[in-house]
Amino acid sequence: MTALYPVQDVFTRGEISPRLHSRASLDLYRAALAKCENFVTLPHGGIRARGGSYFVGEVKNSAKKTRGVPFIFSSEQAYCLEFGDQYIRVYAYGARIGTVEIASPYLEADLFELAYVQSADQMWITHRDYPPKVLTRSAHTVWTLDDYAFEDGPYDEINQTGTTLTPSSYGSFVPKMTSNNTPSGVVTSSGGDASAYQVFDKNKSTKGVLTSAISGTVTYQLASGTKVCDAYWLQATAGEADDMPTSWDLQGSNDGSAWITIDSQVGQIGWGAAERRFYEFPNKADFAYLRLSFTGGGQGTASGSDTVMYEFAPNEAGDGQTPFNLTASSTAGINGGAGFQATDVGRAVRLLGSDGRWRWCKIASVVSPTVVAVRMYGHALPDLNKISRWRLGTFVPGKYVESGSLFEERLAFSRKFSVYASATGDFNNFALGEKDDDALEFVQAGGGQANDIVWIADSDGALLIGTSGGIRALSGSGIDEALTPSSFKNRRSRTFGCARIRPVDAGQSFLYVTRSHRAIAELTQVQTSRYQSEDIGQISEHIPKRGVVELAYQTDPDPILWFPLDNGELGGYTHQPSQEVRGMHRHRIGGTFAGSGPDSSTWAVVESAVVTPGQNGVDDIWLFVKRTIGGVTKRYIEVMQPPFEYGELADAFQVDCGLTYAGSPVNVVSGLGHLNGEKVDVLADGKVFRGLTVASGQVTLPAGATAARWQVGLPFQAQADTLELDVGGRDGSIVGRRKKVAKAILSLLETDITGLEVQSFLRGRWEAVRLPSIVTPDGKAKLYTGNVEVPIDDSWEGQGRVRIRHVNPTPCTIRAFTPVFEAEP
Repeated sequence: MTALYPVQDVFTRGEISPRLHSRASLDLYRAALAKCENFVTLPHGGIRARGGSYFVGEVKNSAKKTRGVPFIFSSEQAYCLEFGDQYIRVYAYGARIGTVEIASPYLEADLFELAYVQSADQMWITHRDYPPKVLTRSAHTVWTLDDYAFEDGPYDEINQTGTTLTPSSYGSFVPKMTSNNTPSGVVTSSGGDASAYQVFDKNKSTKGVLTSAISGTVTYQLASGTKVCDAYWLQATAGEADDMPTSWDLQGSNDGSAWITIDSQVGQIGWGAAERRFYEFPNKADFAYLRLSFTGGGQGTASGSDTVMYEFAPNEAGDGQTPFNLTASSTAGINGGAGFQATDVGRAVRLLGSDGRWRWCKIASVVSPTVVAVRMYGHALPDLNKISRWRLGTFVPGKYVESGSLFEERLAFSRKFSVYASATGDFNNFALGEKDDDALEFVQAGGGQANDIVWIADSDGALLIGTSGGIRALSGSGIDEALTPSSFKNRRSRTFGCARIRPVDAGQSFLYVTRSHRAIAELTQVQTSRYQSEDIGQISEHIPKRGVVELAYQTDPDPILWFPLDNGELGGYTHQPSQEVRGMHRHRIGGTFAGSGPDSSTWAVVESAVVTPGQNGVDDIWLFVKRTIGGVTKRYIEVMQPPFEYGELADAFQVDCGLTYAGSPVNVVSGLGHLNGEKVDVLADGKVFRGLTVASGQVTLPAGATAARWQVGLPFQAQADTLELDVGGRDGSIVGRRKKVAKAILSLLETDITGLEVQSFLRGRWEAVRLPSIVTPDGKAKLYTGNVEVPIDDSWEGQGRVRIRHVNPTPCTIRAFTPVFEAEP
C-alpha cells in the first residue's frame, strides 16, 4: 500500500463539536482539532501552549465567591477590582494596591448580576435591588463608593388618582415676608420703600417698589447663619411690565460690604404682563446676604420711574435645606396604595406648581404612610397650595436601574423595558425636555414584546439594547444624526435573545451570550442602525454548552475572547474574522477542586476572568480561581502570563498559580505558602524538575542543585487530538476505512521537545519525541525549531488520528502536523 502524507498546517478552527468529526467535506474540517486543551489557536495557523498563571494573592474570604471587574482609566492606568461580599479591593499589574478596601452593599449572591459603566475616574454600578452607586478614584490609593444622585428623574407616570400633595414650606432662601423685617431677616432696597418686602411675600398680585430710579438694589439678610442659592425666578407686574429691570447681577455677601457675583443677566427685555422668568446657575458658596443689583427698570409710564415687580424668589440649594413636610391626602397612588415606605428615602418626587412649572424634591425621611420630609431642588415653590399633578421617582427596591452605558455624551441606564438617558454632558441630570441636549426617556425601548432589557452598549451611531428576545438599535432618526428628544428611531435587528452578561467590543463587532447561556453570538452592523447575529460557537457548540459565566476580550498579543464556564474550565476563542480565524479552545487551570464535576480531580475552577491593559503592551488576563489546597477551599487571584515568544528558555512561565525567583543561585525558595502540600513543577535556569512537594512554604531542588532563576507552580499539560484526515482515495473518500499510522511529522517553533509526546488513539503508549542534541550536557532543555519525526505504535483498527501532548513547564508551539499512514484501498 502507498503511504499517505496529509499535512495539516492550519488549526484556526480550534476544537470542533463531536457532531462534526466525520464532516471531512467541510472547508473548516482541515483546520480543526478534536481536542484543543491548554493550547491556544494562533491567527498564524498553529497552536501554542498557553502561558501559565502568576499568583497575585488570596481573596479576602476564600469561603465566598468573588468577581473581577476591570477599571481602565487609560492604557497606562488600569486596575482589576475584586468584588466580594460587601467589599471591593483594588489591584494593578499583578499586585494589590496597598491596603485599599472599600465597603460596599453588594452581597455574594448578587455579584455576577452587577452591571457597570465607566468614564475616566468614575464607575457607575447598578443592580435592580440596589440604589445606583458611583465608584471614584481620586488617586492611586484613594477610592470611594458613594450613592449616585439622579437629578430630577426618571419618574413613574403622572398621578392619576385623587391624591394631592401639600408642602409645608417653599424651599426658598427667603421666608414669606410680611414686612421688611418680619417674620425673620431684613429686607432693604436702594429706594428705601416700605413695600420692598412684597417681592418676597409669595403673593403674585402684590408689587414691591424697589427704587424710584432705573437702577438700584434689593437685599435680603438672613437672621442668622448662611445659605446657598443656585436658582431664582422673577415675576413682572400685570400692568407695569415695562418697569422690570433688564440687566442685573445676583450677588452674595457675608458682611454686607464685600459682594460676590454669582449670576449675571443682560438684555432681559420684552417682559409680558405677570410673566415669570427662571434662572439657574452653578454655585456652592453660602452667604448671609443676597442682593439683586439691577439696572434698566422704571421704563414704563404707569408707575412713573419706579422699578417694580411682583416676585423675586431665590431658592435655597436643596442639599443644605432643612427638610419640610410633604403631606399626601391619602395613600392611593403611592407604592400601590401602601403609602410611603422607609425604602422611599432618597426617592425623587416631581411636583407641578400652580405656575405651570415642574419642580422636584427628594425624600429625606418618612414620617408616616402619608407624610414625608423633603428637600426642594431647582426652584422655590410659588405657594403652598395642594398639588394634584405629581410623579414619584421610578427607582425603588427591586426596580432600580439594571445596566448602563455611555452614548453620545449621555449616561444611559435601563430598567425592565425602559431606557433613560441623561442630559448631554450632565450625567446626573435626567430632567426631560424638548431641547436637543435634554434628558431622554424611552418607556418601551425593548420593543413591542414584554422582553426585559438585560444590557445596553454603545456602538457606532447607535445605542444597542440587548433584550431577552433580541437586540434593538436606538439612534437619531437620520444618518449620522444625534439622538435627541425630537429625533430618534428604535429598530429591531434579526438577532438572538441575550443573557444578562455584559457583551464585549471585539473591534468590528460585538460578542454576546445568548439567552440560554449556552452559546456566544457575534453582532455585526450590516447597514446604519441595522445589525445581524451569527452563532460563533456553532461548530464548537459543546464548549459554550457547558454554560458561559462571563466574557472578557483580549486584543494583545492575539485577539482572544475568554469565558469561564459553569464546569470550571476557561473557554477561549481566537477571533480574527478578517483572516477567517475563528477557533475555540478549552483550558484547565492547574490544581484541583473537590466537587466541581465528574472530572473534578483534574482541574481548578475559574470563577471570573477580567482583561486589562498590561504594562508591557500585552493585555493582563486576571483569573479568579477556586482550588482545594490541604483539604480547604482557597480562592486565588492570578494573572495569565504572556505567551513565550523569542526569549530565553529560563524566562518561560508555563506553570499555574506560580511565582518567580531571580537572584543568587539557591537550592531552596520560599514564599509558596499558598501551595503547601501541593506537587509543583520547577523550571530552574532552564532545567526541568517535576513533582516536587511544597512544605512549609518552601520547595527544594533535588541532589543539592541550585539555580538563579526559578519558575515554580502547579503543573498543567497541553493536549491536541487530531481528526481523521481525508486525502481522497482512488475510488472516493477514505474516511471510515481502516488506517494504520506509522509515524507523525511535527513542525515545531521554539519548543522543548523533552516534554512533547505523541500517542495513537488505539494504543495506550505515549511516544516521546527524541533528538540526540536537544538536551545539553548539564541536563538543561533547549528550544527546537524545525521538523521532527515520531514513530507510532498503531493498529489497523485506528482512524489515522493521534494525540499530542506537552507535559513540561516549558514552551511548545506546533506549526503543522503530518500523520504518515497507510489506508485500505
